[in-house]
Amino acid sequence: MSVGSGETGPYLSLDQAILPRTSDLKRRTLMFSLYNLVGYSASSGGSLLAGLPTYLGTGISGYRPLFLAYLISGLVGMFLYSRLSKNVEQDPLKKSTRQILSKDSRPIVYKMSALFSVDAFAGGFVGQSILSLYFFQRYRLDLTSLGLLFSAAQIVTAASFLLAARIAQRFGLVNTMVFSHIPSNILLTAIAFAPTAAVAVPLLLGRQSLSQMDVPTRQSYLMSVIPESDRTPAAGVTNVSRTTAQSVSPSLSGYAIANLWVGSPFLFAGTLKLLYDIVLYRSFHRAKPP
Repeated sequence: MSVGSGETGPYLSLDQAILPRTSDLKRRTLMFSLYNLVGYSASSGGSLLAGLPTYLGTGISGYRPLFLAYLISGLVGMFLYSRLSKNVEQDPLKKSTRQILSKDSRPIVYKMSALFSVDAFAGGFVGQSILSLYFFQRYRLDLTSLGLLFSAAQIVTAASFLLAARIAQRFGLVNTMVFSHIPSNILLTAIAFAPTAAVAVPLLLGRQSLSQMDVPTRQSYLMSVIPESDRTPAAGVTNVSRTTAQSVSPSLSGYAIANLWVGSPFLFAGTLKLLYDIVLYRSFHRAKPP
């Protein structure tokens, strides 16, 4: 179970490798955008349900239906995966190999994994659990209000994916990744200085309208610059790197809130993410995917 409400398990890597087989090159980024659109839309519905314990009862009994819903959604997902066509399977290798990645793919995959790890590490400072704590402690938003806030944030994020595909088609994948990320990080940093929830909430929603545009473009770019035989391991390596890096920063964020300043995680996250954007652009803006 992900503490950040997002998909971080093995299915994400498999999905990323499968999607390019279902579309041509011109529609690849759009397919990743639609994939993330559906996921974030479902997450928005889940965020709305987070307020149910307030009405279902006090104590742990009010939360039990949420865990039951989590179980049911997992079973539905298992059924849907079982109905996939065999056409999504990768062609078997002609010869066995012990190498996870081919020699040509390793440099770019490892470099992108390192960069994505920095971005994920920074994002862990302001994950949904930390945001919930921040908005509760600083602005005294209750569980129902937090559920509505994060549901709205997921809806805004989901809508941005379709826009990301159109922008990438015109300006390129790397440009879309970087130049949507930079203003979102400025908005993220500004949340630390918001005096009231009336100011902080629009800043958060504005940030969410831009911050995840790099998700489908990043996935599409990675799947475009490596051969098909390396797509599954490449997605696995990059996602494991991101998940591992993101698992460290929440504890640091909690320490910073308790011992430094309640807004310090936003400053750390915004600064690191801006550094990531600069290095990403300098490293890959000339490398055009096929």
